[in-house]
Amino acid sequence: MCTNFIKHVLGVGTKHSGLYGKTNAYYGTVEQQGRLTLHLHLLLWIQNSPSPQEVRERIMENTEEFQRNMVEYLESVHQGELSTGSLENVQARVKESKKDKNYSDPTQTLPEAPPPICNGGRCEADCKACSKLSDWWTNFDLETDDILSRSNFHNCCLNSKGQCKARFPRDIFMTSLVEPLTGALRLKKVEQWMNTFTPALSYVMRCNTDVTSLLSGTAIKAVVAYVTDYVTKPGLTTYSIFDSVRQVFSK
Repeated sequence: MCTNFIKHVLGVGTKHSGLYGKTNAYYGTVEQQGRLTLHLHLLLWIQNSPSPQEVRERIMENTEEFQRNMVEYLESVHQGELSTGSLENVQARVKESKKDKNYSDPTQTLPEAPPPICNGGRCEADCKACSKLSDWWTNFDLETDDILSRSNFHNCCLNSKGQCKARFPRDIFMTSLVEPLTGALRLKKVEQWMNTFTPALSYVMRCNTDVTSLLSGTAIKAVVAYVTDYVTKPGLTTYSIFDSVRQVFSK
């Protein structure tokens, strides 16, 4: 799975670019959660992308074209809201869809490949191929939001102080903002109970995925340190393994 993800989604070792651009390097590890499920932490470098310091300096120069291009790129590769409405609207639609005997849980099915583009995109107004592609994109949004409503929204877990261990709810921004005085870039994020994600990745993987752009050296170092710590730490002790097995069978 990881090999296919790196090859086909990130474009490593292929002639095509990855989902986020041409991959220059990647660094990550597969982590095992307390309930024994596996997930991947990955840090990705995009070829020819500016460093966080360069981004900050260009923003503070108040170069409108750079700011616009930067926001357009970041909004194109990840977002923090559903595409077809609020969580309540999506859940209501899914509930209604379940009444249809042909409905299937998208987290239990494989994604449908898009139909081919006709004539290189040059066609008549009533083109059947374009109509099929339009229908596919509509279904893409509906199905992706269905997946997200099931897997990406946080169910709060409080610590002894009554605070969420995962630091939810998150700040929301109704539109992307650029702060020229500090060089900070605040991307649009409407849903406070979910992390940012890439719709295409959610559609393909059919499960919870979190995607974020690291726009500070501190954030990059924190992720590198976290992944490195997990890579280098020793395996589980025998008593920890048996305790995990006991917890699984006791549920």
